[in-house]
Amino acid sequence: MTTLAGQHQPRSISKSIVNRIKQRVLAKRGPMTPPFELAYRHIFVLPSKFGLGFGFMLLFMALGALNFNNNMALILVFLLGTIAQMTTLIAYRNLVGLRIDSIHAEPVFCGEPALFRVFVTNGGERQRFAVQAGVNEPQDCRDFPLHTSKALQLAQPTNTRGWRELPAFRLETRFPLGLFKAWSWIFPQSRCLVYPRPARKAPPLPRAGGGESGNAHKGEGDQVHGLRKYQTGDPMQRVAWRASARHDELYSLEMEKPQEEACELDWDSLTGCDVETRLSILAAWVIAADHKQLAYSMNIPGEQVAANSGANHRAQCLEMLALFKS
Repeated sequence: MTTLAGQHQPRSISKSIVNRIKQRVLAKRGPMTPPFELAYRHIFVLPSKFGLGFGFMLLFMALGALNFNNNMALILVFLLGTIAQMTTLIAYRNLVGLRIDSIHAEPVFCGEPALFRVFVTNGGERQRFAVQAGVNEPQDCRDFPLHTSKALQLAQPTNTRGWRELPAFRLETRFPLGLFKAWSWIFPQSRCLVYPRPARKAPPLPRAGGGESGNAHKGEGDQVHGLRKYQTGDPMQRVAWRASARHDELYSLEMEKPQEEACELDWDSLTGCDVETRLSILAAWVIAADHKQLAYSMNIPGEQVAANSGANHRAQCLEMLALFKS
């Protein structure tokens, strides 16, 4: 137990230090609304762990060269130190001038990772290499040729429905040698909508309610309604060749799309369930009705949506469930 506590203590101390630094940077810089271009005041440069080890190696090399009065070793130390120092400028120039155009995230269901796409543009006069993005650790890495725009993806876990805010993240590079890392904290105002997790064993779709039955739509669909005389423009695969041969005249198949009875997704029909269970079942019903291309209405406390179908209707219903407040 003492060993575990000793391992967690340095992590908590480093995490608190990072949080304090982020708070100070946020207080001075404020939230960032894209488009936003990285300037020289936004970028920090520090040695990496590999760079610190390289620095200690140069220090011991210098002490050994002085102890043995070896001029060639001293020249090597100064040469390597100069190269390492020059990489700080290269790492800084690899980030400065990058522009964050927008941050976008598609809605997801609870339990799925929220994928935030950070669109970055290199409008400068030089290529950018190995630009990384991540909240705690780098999650995505891209090269940016001249005058190109690419998306860096940041995945965040989702445990509850509603809005999932994108926390502060870093744009970072360790190009060219990994001795120094240059980074910039980004404080976005972006969020992702998280739908309720659909119930795995939801009851069957309700058929009773305020739904209205309709007639089949002729001229579309995949079921045969009957025959009619061939009209110019009818596809050849719909020509009824046997019927045409019997009547010595071309006939075409008339297709239809049956319109099933609309269903009403009603909150009050799910008695004996808690709030989150009801929302999960309603989300599963919305997906099932949309998959079957049914017209459906939805009624929850304080909100009501008329019967309809389609992608927009599905998104509207799921958003209502995601933002429902009991």
